[in-house]
Amino acid sequence: MSPTPVYSDLTFPDAWGDRPWVSLNMVATLDGKILSGERTETVMDLGSATDHATMRAIESAQDAVMIGAGSLRATAGLWYPQRLGRYVVSASGNVDTGSRFFTDAPERAYLVTEPSGAERTPSSVLRIVTGPPIDLGAVLATMRAEHLVRHLLVEGGSELNAGLFALDLIDEIFLTVAPKIKLGRDVPTIAGGDPLDRSELRSFALLSVTTVGDEVFLRYRRSR
Repeated sequence: MSPTPVYSDLTFPDAWGDRPWVSLNMVATLDGKILSGERTETVMDLGSATDHATMRAIESAQDAVMIGAGSLRATAGLWYPQRLGRYVVSASGNVDTGSRFFTDAPERAYLVTEPSGAERTPSSVLRIVTGPPIDLGAVLATMRAEHLVRHLLVEGGSELNAGLFALDLIDEIFLTVAPKIKLGRDVPTIAGGDPLDRSELRSFALLSVTTVGDEVFLRYRRSR
């Protein structure tokens, strides 16, 4: 029997005028870590089958997904529903353009990179080129204006999340708390990056709490 996702019939506010509505979906341990192994290894064992089903349900309510290059490299066979736009962010352009991420729907797969990174990738790969450094605000504006993306889901990693939080571009958070402890001084959490000043802390309102077994599923929305 297939697991039942926590969320069904998800709806979101309309897109902002110049960018998509941006949701973040992550799973973390009780001590806040987002890895179960090494940085180069998949994290698919961190959450349960219910978490995986919930991830797909959240994806199904979006127009597109965005991930960092490290997440793509660590997840062999990563795939998304055919209709979804997919964007991978890599300043260096060091990504496997032969992976399913690109080949399943090449007309909807984009590399977000700097000019030097664009030079390293085949001309057949669709690209959004900014910087250096990559301007995530400009990238989202391009997605909204040129690709008609109204609702975007971000799925990590830590540095991509941090870049979006720093620019206050995350509107909603879906967080699965896995009943596990990882430890590690240098193991990434949901967001790395440079710390925000106390006066700039991002506040979110709790929309829902759902428990399934020993996992907790949290949904937050940005308080503006």
